[in-house]
Amino acid sequence: MTIGSVEPLKKLYARWGDEVHFVDVLVRQAHPGPGVPPYHSFAAKLRDAQRYVEDEGIPWAVLVDDLAGSVHQAYGTLADPTYLLDRDGRAAYYNLWTYAPALHVALTALMAQGGRGVVDGGTNRLPLVMPALTTGWRALRRGLAQSVLDLETASPGAATLTWLGYQLRPLLAPLTLRARPLPPTVKVGLAASGASLLAWGVRRLAGSQPRDTE
Repeated sequence: MTIGSVEPLKKLYARWGDEVHFVDVLVRQAHPGPGVPPYHSFAAKLRDAQRYVEDEGIPWAVLVDDLAGSVHQAYGTLADPTYLLDRDGRAAYYNLWTYAPALHVALTALMAQGGRGVVDGGTNRLPLVMPALTTGWRALRRGLAQSVLDLETASPGAATLTWLGYQLRPLLAPLTLRARPLPPTVKVGLAASGASLLAWGVRRLAGSQPRDTE
């Protein structure tokens, strides 16, 4: 779980916590640095899990993977996936990157079919990272500057965008830290606004081009 996923998941937990067991698994330190060093002992990993629960106010169960990362490897070694298991313990839905609105839709569908079976096509492989870009800077700044350099090396521009997203958090949060999908009317409005902004940018760019003179 990344810190960027926590806030919308708390909202999801408030809705579904009485019907669904939420379990978080601490697997590794994704971008280590001062204050967030890589794990060299299980005790250190356990202490970090306890700090995570206390600092973030986690209301659900948090498990700690072994030092070798056996659970992480068994579930694909991805950065922030979510597996939704049905009443029979089978995977009903898989989210490549934890995203509360998509999970809300999947949970609604699963409950509608009695808590069993595959829902919403079974997988969502879209890299829905806006929640992490909005609040993830809090995690990176614990490991400054090494954590930022580590993320920039792994994904150029990601740390910069995370810092920028955090600065714009008051503006972005209503859209990116939701537990439910945006209403269709809002999506249409955002799409129209985006198209207008793009058209404006194209006109500005065209107007700035030098013209041939005789």
